[in-house]
Amino acid sequence: MTDDPLTCKRCGRIVERGDAIRTEPYGDLDPTRWQALCCPDCGIRLKTVLV
Repeated sequence: MTDDPLTCKRCGRIVERGDAIRTEPYGDLDPTRWQALCCPDCGIRLKTVLV
């Protein structure tokens, strides 16, 4: 995983990965292996990553 910041498509905020809210992924992905990174301002999913 790179440390590049993510840009929120809803509110436009640039989010460092360390500042993103980590939640369980959608669908049938194993939550012990995958996490969703979400915008701390508006809550939209930015990216799903393997942990």
